Parts: sequence; C-alpha cells; structure tokens
Amino acid sequence: MKKLLVLDANSLLNRAFYGVRPPTDKSGLHTNAVFGYVNILSKHLDSICPDCVAAAFDLKAPTFRHKMYAEY
Repeated sequence: MKKLLVLDANSLLNRAFYGVRPPTDKSGLHTNAVFGYVNILSKHLDSICPDCVAAAFDLKAPTFRHKMYAEY
C-alpha cells in the first residue's frame, strides 16, 4: 500500500519559526523557519518513507475557520 504524507505547512512553519533558535544568514536575515521546516520534513520523510507528499497552506484571506470562530 502506498503512503501519502500530508503536511499542515502553516503550522509547521510557525512551529519552526518559534521553536528553533533564530539563526541568520550573512546578511542578518532570519533563517530559522526554513531551517526548522526542512529538519521537521526530513525527519518525517526518513521515519515514514512516504511515496507522495502534499503540503497545505492557509489562505491570507479569511477562511471558513474565521467565519466559524471569530477569535481564530
């Protein structure tokens, strides 16, 4: 049976940004979100060995979650 890994990309980026100590590149740009996201993704790819990967991002505009729960 084939495996599909589905990622909540916004959640992972948020977790990576705030969960990883802020490394920067030579120009001072913060790279912690990218660094953390790649590490999390790599860990899941190694442990799950999926055949396919899908990453979902929330829209900038309000979504159904905002309509259902105003404090979202």
